Amino acid sequence: MGTTAFLLNDIPILGPLFGVGIFVLVGMLSFESLWWTLLPPALYFGIHLVEGETLTPMLLARRFTLNPVLIILSLVFWFWMWGVLGAILAVPMLAILKIICDRLRPLKALGHFLEGE
Repeated sequence: MGTTAFLLNDIPILGPLFGVGIFVLVGMLSFESLWWTLLPPALYFGIHLVEGETLTPMLLARRFTLNPVLIILSLVFWFWMWGVLGAILAVPMLAILKIICDRLRPLKALGHFLEGE
């Protein structure tokens, strides 16, 4: 169950939905009581809400900022280059570029531009 939850957490919107469905099926096959049947999907969904919708965005927003215009341009460019996979990878690639630019002295100005403050 942990591996399934880990893999489904990477799929936006549909991952938690499929996860809840899988955990409902597992609960129905494992338990006779309705309360025990709904406990695994409720726990999975609750943990996902706390971690994925609250904790991670709060921690990342405080620590890391990117220029919103560059995010849109990156999404458009990488979607054009690689399709949906490019759109999924666009923001992480932009974030990696910013981290590299922040660490290298000759590229600090580009890192500051990518920050968008």
